[in-house]
Amino acid sequence: MEVATIVIGYLGYALVRLAVKASHTSAFAHAAQLWRAERATHLDIEPSLNHLAAAHPALAEAAGYYYGLLNFTITPLVLAWLYLRRPAAFGPLRSALVLSTTAANLVFWTWPAAPPRFAVPGMTDVLDRYHILGAGDPHGPDGLVNLYAAMPSLHVAWAAWCAAAVVIATRGRWRHLAWLYPAATTFVVLASANHFVLDVAAGLAVMALGLLAAGVTPVAICCRAHALARPAQQHTARASIPRSSSDGYGHQRAEQDKRAESDVVAEPGPAQSQQSDGEQRGGHEAGERAGHQRAPAQPAERGADAGGQFPVAGTDAGRADEEHDQVDGREPGSGQDGPPELTGVVRGQSRGG
Repeated sequence: MEVATIVIGYLGYALVRLAVKASHTSAFAHAAQLWRAERATHLDIEPSLNHLAAAHPALAEAAGYYYGLLNFTITPLVLAWLYLRRPAAFGPLRSALVLSTTAANLVFWTWPAAPPRFAVPGMTDVLDRYHILGAGDPHGPDGLVNLYAAMPSLHVAWAAWCAAAVVIATRGRWRHLAWLYPAATTFVVLASANHFVLDVAAGLAVMALGLLAAGVTPVAICCRAHALARPAQQHTARASIPRSSSDGYGHQRAEQDKRAESDVVAEPGPAQSQQSDGEQRGGHEAGERAGHQRAPAQPAERGADAGGQFPVAGTDAGRADEEHDQVDGREPGSGQDGPPELTGVVRGQSRGG
């Protein structure tokens, strides 16, 4: 989509430059108006710069090749750099370039103007004199383009756009040196007699309007950069979360781990367990001693609790037998009974108490 937008904008520019045939009369009339306005305001510096270039062949040829090549080389390179390295700034700056070029095409179509090398007497056409890039050849590029598309200067407009793109899209301390490019372009278009000073001013104005219409400001570019970077940061944050904690299973596992930790904290250690067991055994022994030291229960109570205290009753009966043997004068556990009268007394005592 981005490439298609740029291609459409350039095709529109080429269509006007190649297909639209401006009127020779109107183009020279408009050029005469511009020249008179510059002389009235003392802006007519084109003859001085043109004579300087024409007097030095090396300077004239450098200006000619600069004019014919750099404008169509640097601008696409800056576009590619923005697209690849500064995506946040690419959209607004691309829109500004397309808008300004479209506005310039409308002026070319409706208000053609001849360049000074054609309209001002005494000016030297350095492109034609040194045959730079086939200039002056009837079958060269001059026969394929609109020679009366001088107002506004797109060379200066595009150079200013390149400088603005570098200044806005970068933060280096030397970025403002990019303004030397439109300054050098201004010198070249005036020295080669391809544009008037007013053409240069109109080119800068058209580009400024395009930048404003596209909302290209340093603040807007920074906001757009943050907006583009936020989804990438969120994606990076999600990617850094382990899968075991990013899904439902991981959440449940984390909850189980927390509960296990709380159980470990609440579970007593070995020393505490031994102490608790000792306390429990001590409590049972104390209870048993207290039970033995209690007073004997009444017969009615014994009868009621006979089912629950069967082992204790057996023990009491054994003790009674031993007492019976001792009273009878025999060895305990011999199995022989004593006198009947004593045996009955002892057994009655054992049963009663």
